[in-house]
Amino acid sequence: MKLKKIGASILAMAMATSMLAGCGEAQTEAPAEAQSTEATETPAAETSAATEEASATTEAKNIEATEITFWHAMNGNLETVLTEITDEFNNSNEYGIKVTLVNQGGYSDLQTKLQASAAADALPDVAQAYNNWLTPYLDKVVHLDDFVANDFDNWDDVVEAYRDECSEFGFVHAVPYNKSTYVLFYNKTMFDELGIEVPKTWADVETAAKTVYDAKGISFIGFDDLAGVVEASLHQNGVDYVDATGALFNNDKGLETFTYLSNLYNNEYARLVGEDGYFSNVLSNQQIASYVGSSAGVSYIKAEGWELGVAPLPGNVNKAANMAGTNIVMFAQDSNKQLAAWEYLKYITSTEAMTKWAVGTGYLPIRQSSYETDEYKAYMAENVCAAACYEQAKDFFFSPTFDASNDIRNTVPGVVEQLVFDKADAQTWLDTLTEQINAQY
Repeated sequence: MKLKKIGASILAMAMATSMLAGCGEAQTEAPAEAQSTEATETPAAETSAATEEASATTEAKNIEATEITFWHAMNGNLETVLTEITDEFNNSNEYGIKVTLVNQGGYSDLQTKLQASAAADALPDVAQAYNNWLTPYLDKVVHLDDFVANDFDNWDDVVEAYRDECSEFGFVHAVPYNKSTYVLFYNKTMFDELGIEVPKTWADVETAAKTVYDAKGISFIGFDDLAGVVEASLHQNGVDYVDATGALFNNDKGLETFTYLSNLYNNEYARLVGEDGYFSNVLSNQQIASYVGSSAGVSYIKAEGWELGVAPLPGNVNKAANMAGTNIVMFAQDSNKQLAAWEYLKYITSTEAMTKWAVGTGYLPIRQSSYETDEYKAYMAENVCAAACYEQAKDFFFSPTFDASNDIRNTVPGVVEQLVFDKADAQTWLDTLTEQINAQY
């Protein structure tokens, strides 16, 4: 499976920005974002009148006043910022379009409600969704190709990997929105005290982990997303994870990968989160030296009496970093609702609105032009997370969506937990994960 990359132009711009020293404002913890937002073995999309590409985009607009319902899973400050942007659209659009936001709870709640509503033919006009949620009802997703081609302000301005993700089914099925990536959060004060350099390779992780464990008696690293660390580690070692046919890592490279992971856990250099729920809590209490989690969860870390550092993920043969966050999908509606919904999607993904969203929430901008605004540059100058995200932007990946992909993502964390509890060796990791993943097909 080919890794999908962010364009190098963003990285170059980021490296020209001064090194940063702060955190974002996102109010959603990482694992909720860790659903695979993956690139493709393309399921056959059935066509219908409701999902054909809308040809009205090539004609003069004649949009009647209407209400658009948007199902989302943004909470806390995220919902506040989304509401502000939506209110601005409602008050400014010339067509009398009113977008009503409906909070469906967390991501798992939203996924369940979308699937039930698809079966009942009662989907909302637009909704946040991960790609691997969509395969059971892909025929109900509106094709957006004509909208993008004829009525969008510079689709090429959208980060390339996000565009690829939103067209993985052979048509443009979504627009990207709340995007993040995984980074290494660490206790810089502890690192400095022990003379530890920020790890850039697996070997660095193992060396630093021994130093911390010997000096402090605590684990060095944790992973909020156990399925994500399996996938990322395989990519970092130059081996593919899964495709529509099954597991792809049952080989020497896979064994080498699980030797690294099993050694971390068996030596107590890595730990599970357990009852702490999220590693932000563990790091905040200085009970671990570092953890890998979503950049969107940085505001949950409370660095009281110590300094927080954020860095790109360590690699091995390759650098590879999980890309996370949902996209916004339009579902089958009449042509007027499609046109109205598209006006809203254009608005919230515009450079101005996207910059407000990114600064207000800590999510990454989807547009290169947002990175270049004075407002976002000022934000970056105070936020260490942005520097780490930019530095590894060229290494973002997402993995294929197919019928079994969601089941795989839901299965792997429990399998990994049991392997850790059993202090299993690398061969057992390899055999068990291969067997359990292939059982999902």
